[in-house]
Formats: sequence, structure tokens, C-alpha cells
Amino acid sequence: DMSMPLSAEHRHARVAELLRRAVARQSVPQSLILCGPDTAGARSMAVALAQALNCPEQADGDACGRCATCLRIASGDHYDVAIVEREDGAATIKIEQLREKVLGVVGYRPFEARKRVFIIDPADAITEAGQDALLKTLEEPPPAAVIILVTAYPDSLARTVQSRCRRLRLERVEDDAAEVRPGDLDAALAFLQIGRAHV
Repeated sequence: DMSMPLSAEHRHARVAELLRRAVARQSVPQSLILCGPDTAGARSMAVALAQALNCPEQADGDACGRCATCLRIASGDHYDVAIVEREDGAATIKIEQLREKVLGVVGYRPFEARKRVFIIDPADAITEAGQDALLKTLEEPPPAAVIILVTAYPDSLARTVQSRCRRLRLERVEDDAAEVRPGDLDAALAFLQIGRAHV
């Protein structure tokens, strides 16, 4: 598939276009909640964003989708992009996993990419202790880190966690491309920088 990752996210074209513009302007929030009923779509959007941030062929804020970097990120095989999920059918994402995969390494510079991206899915599975441990990192992520929380239940996260992240909502839609209006997006993009965005 020769299509670009963010521009290929047709089901959530508006959020994808917003993120593409943020990448192009180097203004992607470093602590982000991607939420909505379509969690598979939100996870796919998170991976596409990781590609857009790190693709060496990046153009207009989007990844090429076909270089070695893009393919390795897509297959979960890139050193600088970590996906943290429940292990072996566990009910929760444990604090040890967060320490090992996020908290213990978030301060390191990227090994080869521009940004280290940490995708936690589903974020609502993080234990209370884990959410507490994440707070400082969400509040002041190191310059090269982007942390993306994927969840269908953003309001189940601790209020402190919610308040430190920008929120982007993916509606369950067949195709919302018709909704993409530039003025609309500029306002949303500005909001993404200053407060929790409800797009």
C-alpha cells in the first residue's frame, strides 16, 4: 500500500488531518489521549502518528508508509516506539510494565528516530498506582518523548491524568472526510496547544 499513514485513516479523517497539521508545525502534544468507541481505530491512529513523527521521508506532516522506519513501526519492531498492553490476558497493565517500558527509559534520547513514542493501550487498564507513577512524566515529558493513551473510557482515568493530557476523540463513523473544514481545524489545532481538546 503506497498510501500515507495519516492520510489513509479515512474513518477518522478529521482527527488524522488535525494530527498531520500538528506534525507539520512540530506542535504535537507530548501527552495525548486518543479516545472513542473505536479503540482499534485509535490504536491505528497512534501508530500512524508515530510513523509521521519519525519517517525520514516525512512530507507535509505525514509519513511515506513504505520506508524501513515506517514498516518497522507498523510491525511493532522499532526501538523508539513502544506499545504497552496487557500481558497474557491479564486484567490490568501493571506498574512493573510501565517502569520497564516507559518510566525507566522515557528520559533517554531516541536511539535512531526523532521521537520516542509510547503507546499505552488500553490506558484504562493501568492500575491506580501505575497512573500515579505516570503523572510526572505526563506533566513534563522529556523533549523527545510523546506518550499516547488509547482508551474507550477516558473518564475512567484519574482526573489528574486526564488534566495533563490533550484529548482527541474519534467518533465511530464510516467516513467523516466530508467534515474536514480548514477553519474548523485551525481552531482545533490552536486548542490542542492550549487546553484539552475535545475535537
